[in-house]
Amino acid sequence: MKKLIHKYSFSLCICLLVAGRLTAADGGSEAKPKFQRVPLAEATILQINAAFDAGTLTSEELVRMYINRIEAYDRQGPNLHSIRYLRPDAIEAAKALDDERQTMGPRSLLHGIPILPKDNYDTYDMPTTGGSKSLEGSYPDRDAYTIRRLREAGALILAKTNLDEFNSGSSGTSGFDQVLNPYNLTKSPGGSSAGSGAAIAAVFGQVGLGTETGSSIRNPSTKNNLVGIAPTTGLISRAGILPSSIALDRGGPMARNVTDAAIVLHTMAGMDAADLFTFASVGNVPEDGYTQFLKSDALKYSRIGVLRANFGSDAEDQEALEVVETAIKAISDSGATLLDPLPVGIDLFQVLKDIRSGGGERKEAINNYLAGRSDTPIKTLTDIVDSGKALGKLQEGLKKADKSGPLHFNRDYIQFVRNREAFKSFMLSLFEKHDLDAIIYPYQTKLEYTLDVAAPEAGAVNGAANYDVLGRGTRISTVTGFPAITVPAGFTQSDGMPVGLEFLGKPFTEPRLIELTFSFEQATGHRTLPASTPPLENEYILVPAP
Repeated sequence: MKKLIHKYSFSLCICLLVAGRLTAADGGSEAKPKFQRVPLAEATILQINAAFDAGTLTSEELVRMYINRIEAYDRQGPNLHSIRYLRPDAIEAAKALDDERQTMGPRSLLHGIPILPKDNYDTYDMPTTGGSKSLEGSYPDRDAYTIRRLREAGALILAKTNLDEFNSGSSGTSGFDQVLNPYNLTKSPGGSSAGSGAAIAAVFGQVGLGTETGSSIRNPSTKNNLVGIAPTTGLISRAGILPSSIALDRGGPMARNVTDAAIVLHTMAGMDAADLFTFASVGNVPEDGYTQFLKSDALKYSRIGVLRANFGSDAEDQEALEVVETAIKAISDSGATLLDPLPVGIDLFQVLKDIRSGGGERKEAINNYLAGRSDTPIKTLTDIVDSGKALGKLQEGLKKADKSGPLHFNRDYIQFVRNREAFKSFMLSLFEKHDLDAIIYPYQTKLEYTLDVAAPEAGAVNGAANYDVLGRGTRISTVTGFPAITVPAGFTQSDGMPVGLEFLGKPFTEPRLIELTFSFEQATGHRTLPASTPPLENEYILVPAP
């Protein structure tokens, strides 16, 4: 009898302890709660690590939550088609990382954190297709340099995301699927990193990886209400990333908040002998990471130029302009000194059109990349063209690129290089002359085309790009290679589309840009979950209460 009483007394104690913890977590007790619920869509990597440390969350549980959302919303519900390939052993990989955490401790803040790279980052255990059926089912021999760095830090590569085929476009049309924008299913998700943008907005992973030749990190980040970092050219290696350009390509993080983007940026950054551009990063990567620059009052001590020459004047953009004006006021109210307008003395749009891009680079860039892929019979751009598997307009563009000659004899290309260097000097002089921490301007909104999802191969979007509309001057970062971070600034009322504000800095001033964008984010809080992908049941984490 005594044994029986002792048994039930012990069980009662356990029940009371559990009940007490849950009551405290739910805030139902008068005692100070020990834990607080944080919705998965709002949780930062720092909060997830706090939950890991407290024992209220495992990587396995986190991964299961993300997989549940992918299953509910990517091929069902709104059918976003943002995921190109889901890792089949993701749960087992998460369990292994949990075991390692228990026995050896975490490798970094990214230990057990699910990451979604665009499907032009090489991954040895998942196909890398660049969104093209010509590379369907091909597995690279090794990871891209940045993927290897993330894995070494303990990150879990959960899935590969969809993209415009061979990075060619801004509508999210791959050779496989049409990516949809979770905020408005009839609008473009932006490209070419469309899948990363839509997937992170819909909360299919913690952080996405994008690449850009024009503005393919910042474009889908803006259209999906995300933070997108286009780093200084040379901060992050492009080795193992299917390219479009030698001079202009960049890779970077896309996240729901500045904190997560900053954490992933630090792991991706650094010198890589396979990409000689990264020698410039030596001495320019903070040893203790970028989280030290997450300062909520940073705008108070800043001097920022408002580049109104970059705003455009199209009447259809008036609604987005009003959102941007409200954002600029918030920056001023936070204590920043604004130089508004920033005088430039040139026709900025015309200069950017004249510089254009590094035409002729695509052939050499792709051929060099494919030479390192032993997993596919496709070895050259000619092979891609001959396969006939590229979408209509892209096929013609690839044919034209394949006919280009050596770059060192290409007069147009030589002029592009000269123009680019001259424009970089001009932009640097603006920063120095006016003692600026950053230059701000709206991100493009006019490219929010209506999707023709019934016939994506015939042309996924209605309309044509116009360089004279609001925010097309975001190519300033593209042409110069200067760092730029786009952050959510609000939404248009008529169609619920996100509007972005871009912060441009001098080379390797990512720390200062992170300070400023984090301060803006904390002061405004424009991040919201899309209505098309609402929270699922019990989709939260328990974090120790402050």
